[in-house]
Amino acid sequence: MNQQQEISAKENSADFSTTQQECRNGHAAEHQLSKKEQFLLKCTKHQDIMIYKKRYQVGDSILIKTTNQIEQIGLILNFYGYHQDDKTIVPLVEVQWYCTYQDLADSIDKDSFSECELFLTEQTTIIFVDCIQAKCFVMNIDEFENTGTQNAYFTRSKYNTLTKQLEPPISQWKKVCICEQPQNPDLLYIQCDQCNKWFHLSCMGLTQEQANQMEQYSCKICKK
Repeated sequence: MNQQQEISAKENSADFSTTQQECRNGHAAEHQLSKKEQFLLKCTKHQDIMIYKKRYQVGDSILIKTTNQIEQIGLILNFYGYHQDDKTIVPLVEVQWYCTYQDLADSIDKDSFSECELFLTEQTTIIFVDCIQAKCFVMNIDEFENTGTQNAYFTRSKYNTLTKQLEPPISQWKKVCICEQPQNPDLLYIQCDQCNKWFHLSCMGLTQEQANQMEQYSCKICKK
């Protein structure tokens, strides 16, 4: 998440923050743990929940809209029923945030990323369930290229917001074409009928119209 998203998420979240004075006194970790323990003592944990006749469960990826109307995608970790008093139970959801390539560190080359690509971070937040807008479907890149599902995304690395590193790094991603760049579903490809490898149309000097008119195709390497 970028800074604007993080601020927005906090406005919808349970508060486990510590004060500056407590940090200086060395009691931050003890205070934070105690505050969360007190919160959890008033909660019942659930594996699923019904929202507007749709069932959501732990492990689902969801589209979330915050009070600032910022849309984010998260992975459901837990549902909680917070017992505010004897008569009131507040439904909450704990999510682990995904980020997009736009949220990655400036030192990371972003030329290989797709608009539909997500990176799971270590950041988590507890928010109200009415922030949930819809289910999303996050899959690996090969599944994504063969799906016609709406609200579909893919992931192939996690992003550590503390170290500013992708895990695994781009150097370990599957490469395609003679340019040996990582797969990117946003780009146009053509498959060679001899070697069965995929190549960018631009690298083969082809237009989409030319590729559509071909019944068979042999790449530049197989033609040699």
